[in-house]
Amino acid sequence: MSYQVLARRWRPQTFDEVVGQEPVTRTLKNALRQGRVAHAFLFAGPRGVGKTTTARILAKALNCEKGPTPDPCNQCPSCQEITGGAAVDCVEIDGASHTGVEHMRDLQERLIYQPVRGRSKVYIIDEAHMLSLSAFNALLKTLEEPPSKVFFILATTQPHKVPPTIHSRCQRHEFRRIGHGLIVERLRAIAEAERVEVASEALGSVARAADGSLRDAQSILDQVIAYAGERVTAEAVAAVLGWTAPEVVRAAAAACFAGDAGKAVELVGELAATGGDLHAFLFDLLEHLRSLLVVKLTSRAGEILGLAPEAVQDLERWGANVEIPHVELALRFLLDAEWEMRRASQPRYVLEVTLVRMAEARGLQSLGNLVKRLESLEGRLGAAPDRPAPQPELFAAQEKPSLPERPATATGLEGQWDEVRRRIGAERRSLAVLLAEAEVALEGETVTLTFANGNHFSQSTLEEPEVRNLVASTVSAVFGRRLQVKYHFLPSSAGNREEDPARNPRRIPAQDHPLVREALEIFEGRIVEGGEGGDVASPR
Repeated sequence: MSYQVLARRWRPQTFDEVVGQEPVTRTLKNALRQGRVAHAFLFAGPRGVGKTTTARILAKALNCEKGPTPDPCNQCPSCQEITGGAAVDCVEIDGASHTGVEHMRDLQERLIYQPVRGRSKVYIIDEAHMLSLSAFNALLKTLEEPPSKVFFILATTQPHKVPPTIHSRCQRHEFRRIGHGLIVERLRAIAEAERVEVASEALGSVARAADGSLRDAQSILDQVIAYAGERVTAEAVAAVLGWTAPEVVRAAAAACFAGDAGKAVELVGELAATGGDLHAFLFDLLEHLRSLLVVKLTSRAGEILGLAPEAVQDLERWGANVEIPHVELALRFLLDAEWEMRRASQPRYVLEVTLVRMAEARGLQSLGNLVKRLESLEGRLGAAPDRPAPQPELFAAQEKPSLPERPATATGLEGQWDEVRRRIGAERRSLAVLLAEAEVALEGETVTLTFANGNHFSQSTLEEPEVRNLVASTVSAVFGRRLQVKYHFLPSSAGNREEDPARNPRRIPAQDHPLVREALEIFEGRIVEGGEGGDVASPR
């Protein structure tokens, strides 16, 4: 029973073997070369990223027979004793069990003794944030001016609990979470050395479960090998970790994208019947769709996701007929469901309804796509669709205080304005729809367009420089002379200053815009979800 777990057997023994902490290891190696090693260090970072390991390597570098050196030999008695945890000159203290001031006093009494074998005494205090305030205070003076040849290394996962007075006396190094790709690469090397065949998808699953901790990843790999033997698959990893089997996740996603809501609900039922974790299933489905989205967006998906080329190719083939907007909408549904499931008394119902919504989303189209289809249709027809003739009273002379007087030649003005709208509609369908709501008047060299129900959308659209130039040039071309175009926006309620868009601009819902109403009418659609810039419509 002398088996040593992978996390211990594959612990790095040199700075170059430390994974994912190049800024820290490079600084320490340069300090050793230049003889600028600080007397106290604070190693801060998440669990399992190499804090204690780096502290031991630094102790070996200081006491190696060939040192101080950035490359300890790991062959001399001093290096081997530190590696085995038996060195009298490298003392490791558990901060959780040495929290009192009396422990710090005992430590101070031992500092007066010279190193036994090496040239330096190194004290490594793990979980330093567990020390009491009185213990920290007792350590202050010693930490600031330790005896010659004494070094302190404090390691902690919660640096915010370490008093600022300690921070100011230490050289702090930040240890980061290890990247997904680096963990996969390290696990693959370990598996090859252990003569275990591990599927690429399984390595990715282990790395994802480790959440940036290499030690956790090695422990999970150890457990999975014990479960599966010499051939480790993604299904084996899912079984050990309690995750949903990958084929179930893929089947649920395929059912939703195919519009088969019944199949998706059946899969949830089977999962619940076997005691599966529905929350874990939701997260697995989220991860799968997020990977699909990244694959469809960039050619560097393998690098970003930490997936092998064959896994990326499988995703590409699987999602070849799935459009990006559908994936994005499905992810939105799942993210909303994750929040709701944590608060719902029946989370299964929330999940089932979400999968039904994802399946029904197959026929949804964004309003932006509908507008593009309108413009494309108009381009193929060569002209804007015929509209009902404007009512004569819109162009007749009227005596309204807020409107400019209209010229006597109303019929000619009406025809010219129809031509203006027709030409503009050939280039900008949406703009032609907006101009259809304007009343037009010509006075001298100025054409005034009055909108009876002005709103922020109309103003912001018409006042764009490109739109202004298009309208002005088209008006001048149709009327045969250079004319100025002015806009006049009336409030929704005459005389109500608070509703004046110029004083209190406000957006109107997208579904109330004329172009949206026309799109819904043409495509016989209905609004199923509303939101700023994100409304969607579906066929009836």
